[in-house]
Amino acid sequence: MKAPRTAIAKAATGLGLGAAASVVVGISDAPPWRIVTLGGTGMLVLLILACLTVAAGLSGVQALIVLAGTGFLAATALQLVQIGWTDANLLGGDGSTVALLLAFAVGLLALGLAPAAHSNAPDPSPSSSGRPDSP
Repeated sequence: MKAPRTAIAKAATGLGLGAAASVVVGISDAPPWRIVTLGGTGMLVLLILACLTVAAGLSGVQALIVLAGTGFLAATALQLVQIGWTDANLLGGDGSTVALLLAFAVGLLALGLAPAAHSNAPDPSPSSSGRPDSP
């Protein structure tokens, strides 16, 4: 379903831009900016998912927003499994990476699974006279 530049699409675009900007906190060398641990592969995955999210938001297609959220959720699960049960660390992250990826996943899935606003819905604003009971 394609929604014309709704608030959902705008919020998804903002989340995508936020995801792209969050790479800065992984590139930094020391606190206070270094609050997320990301390896080179982790940064690449984050940027790819951020680009997908921005494209989904600009297109307004909610299925793409869900797909982007699912991508972030898959990356979260990968990082969580690797730091908890294996010696591998493909994304080069830790618990901070899990938190960052999960935040974007939850936000995007909430947006993508929200019911789309219909353009023929009644306007909830009061009438032009300023009185809510006037026709």
